[in-house]
Amino acid sequence: MRRRTAVLSAASALAVSLLLGACASEGDTPSASEQSASASASANAIEPAVTDDALPVIVEGEVNPTVKPTVTFTPPLSVTETSRKVVAAGTGQEIESTDEVQFAYTLYAGSTGVELDSSYGGTDARFELANITMGLARGFVGAHVGDRLVVAIAPEDGFGDQVSTFNQEGVDATTTIVMVADVVRVIGDRAEGTEVTPPANLPAVTYDENGVPTGFTVSDPTPPADTVVQPLIQGSGPALTPGMNVQMQYVGATLADGQVFQSSWETQPFETQIGVGGLITGWDEGLIGQTVGSRVLLVIPSAKAYGDAPTGGQPAGALVFVVDILDGY
Repeated sequence: MRRRTAVLSAASALAVSLLLGACASEGDTPSASEQSASASASANAIEPAVTDDALPVIVEGEVNPTVKPTVTFTPPLSVTETSRKVVAAGTGQEIESTDEVQFAYTLYAGSTGVELDSSYGGTDARFELANITMGLARGFVGAHVGDRLVVAIAPEDGFGDQVSTFNQEGVDATTTIVMVADVVRVIGDRAEGTEVTPPANLPAVTYDENGVPTGFTVSDPTPPADTVVQPLIQGSGPALTPGMNVQMQYVGATLADGQVFQSSWETQPFETQIGVGGLITGWDEGLIGQTVGSRVLLVIPSAKAYGDAPTGGQPAGALVFVVDILDGY
């Protein structure tokens, strides 16, 4: 199952637990199979919000996740069914209940009109809809990338007693929460872009019937003098820079025999900071400058991997990786 740690603006740190909804208590963390089953059940249970073009919320300003729009409504505003209107229609793909969505948002208390939290001008929110508060998920399902939405979240789909985290008078579990959101994109589960033909002497990536990388065919096991960086798919997203948070899928093998030692495709995407010394040098150097959406082949000499005699159980010698860059921010 794909799991995501939300990284929001400083002001948004307060809302993380609310956006995610109720979480398992410490010491009661479900197993991977239980998490997967729970997420699947949640995704299947998500019904789109009711369309209500008459929602009395006025939103002014261009659709732009970096600039907070002006929002006006007369409190108290309450709904008994989570409702949505599209203020500005996007032209991107339709959002499904199993998607992970990147969006900018502001939350308001329907009871008082007070702004509770906002990500505009900071880091966009990124959440899997199966793991987010139901009212928010219902607001996004069936919408489109590029939409600006108003979602009035009914109390039964809302944050429950966790809404007290906002520490606002007149805001409790019975309060309708109003969200204004700009849908930036759906975060894909694999590379997407323009295919690039690599040189014939490099390891060739093998794939399963669904197009998922599974390993390599190595025709020349000679270690390179320096890291070889070869895009296989050129994505159109932002280029990675040092310090970025990056989400990736990858397969790694030893160059000498093409033996796979690890694959994130068998577990979940790998999330880390790039270019800050927390990864092997071949990754930290080789992925900087590559773009989100790309699939990149890395052939890394021993000196920029784990060395010839690692002591922590890591593979020795030169390594080869294929990396799908799903997100970077």
